Amino acid sequence: MTRASVLHRFAGIASVLVGLACHRDASPAPRPSLAAASGDSASEAEGAVSAVDAAKVVAPLAPLPGFFEGLPVPGHNDAWLSLPTNATAKRPVVVVIHGAGDRPDWQCGGWRRSTNAYPFVLCPRGTVSPGDSTPGDVRYTHANGPALGAHIDVALAALAMRYPDYVDAAAPIVLAGFSLGSYGIVPIALRSPTRFPSIALVEGITDGFDDVRARAFAQGGGKRVLFGCGQRGCEAAAKAAAKRLEDRDGLQAAVVFANVHHTFDPPLEDAVLSRMPWLVQEDARWQAAWSPPTP
Repeated sequence: MTRASVLHRFAGIASVLVGLACHRDASPAPRPSLAAASGDSASEAEGAVSAVDAAKVVAPLAPLPGFFEGLPVPGHNDAWLSLPTNATAKRPVVVVIHGAGDRPDWQCGGWRRSTNAYPFVLCPRGTVSPGDSTPGDVRYTHANGPALGAHIDVALAALAMRYPDYVDAAAPIVLAGFSLGSYGIVPIALRSPTRFPSIALVEGITDGFDDVRARAFAQGGGKRVLFGCGQRGCEAAAKAAAKRLEDRDGLQAAVVFANVHHTFDPPLEDAVLSRMPWLVQEDARWQAAWSPPTP
């Protein structure tokens, strides 16, 4: 074989090898990334979930209008009601029982002031008291005992039905009573101390809240007793009772006084207001009542 033919053969072999090498180095066209595809699907799914969540967002409540109104209570005279004006969320409840020959609107007005108009103040109305009434000024008295407890339950149910989006009638509920009304609420608090753990007794029962009752109240979940007095005799008796409740009966007690005689007038209302943060301090729902408004 001549030198020229050998070189020609080597050149042919080399050409074949180069072609094979080029074919081996050529990378196949990239296929779509499964991870990228999965990411796109996840993003779409996440967007769908966000849309569902957005749909679940509850529109804010419109500010609650009004100040006072009557509340129909099945089987009883209409209650009087102080509204948490401009509330945009659920508010707690204070139940107030008026005295003998008294009116629920007077007590509701006083307790609206004493609570910064923050809660619903529900004032059930007793039966007409003819001997205390005059033309144009009808007075009422409650029947105490189990009938009063049942009356309160029906009134709370009527309130919850009237304002279902705004009322938080769950325990704890502040229970207050003026004069004879203070005597009426003590047995109710004793029967349901976790429902009514904080009570306010205005110009009424002092010594009648004896050790046996007080200890039963504390052991059942009762926490605080506020005495409000407009007469010096009431103040002295309330201070002695408060000391006994704290020293012997395991309750926290406080006394406020304003010289308004046997009434619940603005000076005493303001004195009660000064102790309201103490009376409800375990209840977080009340925190905004004492907080300064947001600028």
